[in-house]
Amino acid sequence: TVARSCLPQFNLDGLWVGKYGDHGYEMINITYSGDTLIAYKVTGDKNVPKGEVSFQVDLTMELQQQQAQNNNILQPIELSEDATRQWGTKHLERFSGKGQVAAEGFVNNQWLEGQLILVGDYFSFAWVPLGHQVFFGRPSAELTLKMLNASKEQGGAKKQES
Repeated sequence: TVARSCLPQFNLDGLWVGKYGDHGYEMINITYSGDTLIAYKVTGDKNVPKGEVSFQVDLTMELQQQQAQNNNILQPIELSEDATRQWGTKHLERFSGKGQVAAEGFVNNQWLEGQLILVGDYFSFAWVPLGHQVFFGRPSAELTLKMLNASKEQGGAKKQES
């Protein structure tokens, strides 16, 4: 709908890059299935490989209203005056989600509580129990090609090792 297209949480489709701690920079592709935001890994790591879901967030208005009734809704993060000047907003909207984690080799994969946080033209996703947060930005065309080529080369090297 037209109203939905005005909500920033519904306009995150496409490629994003974020630094996944020691795993380095990884690329995700955000798509939507109804009101659920799904972040698929375009490049992966030894724990959660490419093609798997990194995180997902249910943005259903009914869910948000239900959480509000139960006083379980995530309140926006209030920024300091300096941060407000930097980001051009006093509050950062956030939404409950689930982030996937796994042991090396995509073993014992599980979903942990997470939060999607909107930060201007960027966003972050936090795996709450781990205290791990990844900030995402849009990649340039050059960076996209570089990361896709590196991912392809790593995939080829793994096949030769097998």
